[in-house]
Amino acid sequence: MIWDYLGLTRIYTKRKGQQPDLAEPVVLSAIRKGTTVAALCQNISSQMLRDFNFAMVWGKSAKHSPQRCGVNHPLSDEDVVQIVTKTNAQQRQDKNYQSMVQGFSDKYHKKKFDAKKKKQGRLRR
Repeated sequence: MIWDYLGLTRIYTKRKGQQPDLAEPVVLSAIRKGTTVAALCQNISSQMLRDFNFAMVWGKSAKHSPQRCGVNHPLSDEDVVQIVTKTNAQQRQDKNYQSMVQGFSDKYHKKKFDAKKKKQGRLRR
C-alpha cells in the first residue's frame, strides 16, 4: 500500500467521551519526527507535549484496548489515541511552573505595552 511505501502512519485522535474522528487522521512519518506519542503531541501542539500526562491507545500497537501509554510509546498505522493532559493542580506541582507563568505574564504585558505605545504614536501625528 502507498502508506507503507512512503513510511507514513495514520493516527486517529479521540476526545474524552466522544467517538474517534476517523475522517481526518494525523499523518506521522518515521523519517521526519517519528511515530511515537511524543511526535503526535508535537504535531498537534507543543503546549500539549508540555502538559502531557498519559495517552490511551487503541489499535495494533496496544497490548490491550485501551492501553495507558507514555510519550515514548511507538504507534502503528490506524491507531486511535486519546491524549490526557495534566490537571491544573498537577501543573502547579511542576518544578518549572512559576517560571512558565512568569514568562506568559511577561509576554502578555510586553504585548500590551507595545500596543499602547503604538496607539500613542498614532495619536501624536
